[in-house]
Amino acid sequence: MSSSPTTHWPRVFLLWGCGILAALQFAKISLAFQLLQSRYEVSAAQMGWVLSMVGVVGLTLGVSMGLLAPKVGYRRLLAGGLLVGAVLAAAQALDLPYYVFFATRVLEGASHLSVVVAAPTLMAAAAVPQHRSVAMGLWSTFVGTAFAFCAAFGQSFLAAYGVHALFGVHAAFLLLACACVWWLVPADSALVPDPARTSLLARHVRIYTNWSTALPGLCFFCYTGMAVALLTFLPQALPPEHRWAAAVLPFTGMAGTFGAGWLTRRQSPMRLLARVFPLLGLSGVACALAASAQWGYTGAALLLMGVSGLAGGTAFALIPYLNKDAAQQARANGAVAQMGNLGATLGPPAFAVVLSQQPAWGIALPVVVLAFLGSTLLRWGRRHRDAQSAH
Repeated sequence: MSSSPTTHWPRVFLLWGCGILAALQFAKISLAFQLLQSRYEVSAAQMGWVLSMVGVVGLTLGVSMGLLAPKVGYRRLLAGGLLVGAVLAAAQALDLPYYVFFATRVLEGASHLSVVVAAPTLMAAAAVPQHRSVAMGLWSTFVGTAFAFCAAFGQSFLAAYGVHALFGVHAAFLLLACACVWWLVPADSALVPDPARTSLLARHVRIYTNWSTALPGLCFFCYTGMAVALLTFLPQALPPEHRWAAAVLPFTGMAGTFGAGWLTRRQSPMRLLARVFPLLGLSGVACALAASAQWGYTGAALLLMGVSGLAGGTAFALIPYLNKDAAQQARANGAVAQMGNLGATLGPPAFAVVLSQQPAWGIALPVVVLAFLGSTLLRWGRRHRDAQSAH
């Protein structure tokens, strides 16, 4: 797979759209959570597993998919993931028993991973070097865009057409995206052989001991460890007259992630992250101080959300910056998928525990810890880069 001589923007936006459709595999269940719970007569905990199962699959198989991608072929993997997702979404539009519906969610996890590993790798190849950071900044907004779209139009759609139509429309768009990928994305080049038949554990060790493939995922963990929790807990402390900010917070985070793509055109992602992580910690402290003083909390919350988005977008931009060939980028994307799901799984309960013990500083403390961890990881990566440059 070779890079384009000029940026192919239609292909870039198509691949971004594929990411949004993959993120809708989460967002559609979140949107229809209560309807599905009532339909299947299950507990909230059981529906919670239905919602999170796609992420659990990503957590366990993220690196494996990154290793598989260059052997299967990126266009094949992406188109296959979209096609499988379309079939599963179409099946979900039927009156399935709960256990069958749950099984489709497990399979959707594999479909989701195929897209989030292959699409950003193909997107980086479709962009020239001076546009690659912008493309990665755009890609990093795919989850926020899906949830914002559902927040804006989802409830009215459900009220008018019902949950079966929601799954049916999702299936139709996935199928359309699959056809467009086959038409617009170049055919895969010769597949990469796998001469070293090492164990899955050894392959994980290989990725996480190579600083260039490990660092983007580890820095992204520092973002996802707070992103969902901030969207959940920041609105709870908003004053009644500023409840409008709850709807603005997701868009502020998206603005930060997309803005990272533009900022990394002027400076390297590593240099930008070196400034963003300390600013993230300070923003968390400012949010706690504003909540304690009962003054300026809305502005502090929006700032914190925007800076956290900037950290996430810059972590994504590390992938093509540190990894120049497609196979390395696919491995890094696999680590990002795995670490991203780990952060999204651990973050909300960790914030909830700290908030229950320290209501005033419950937001700030985990943010400061994650920002410090990100700064430490970045220093580790810079030492490895300097040592590599010396040789």
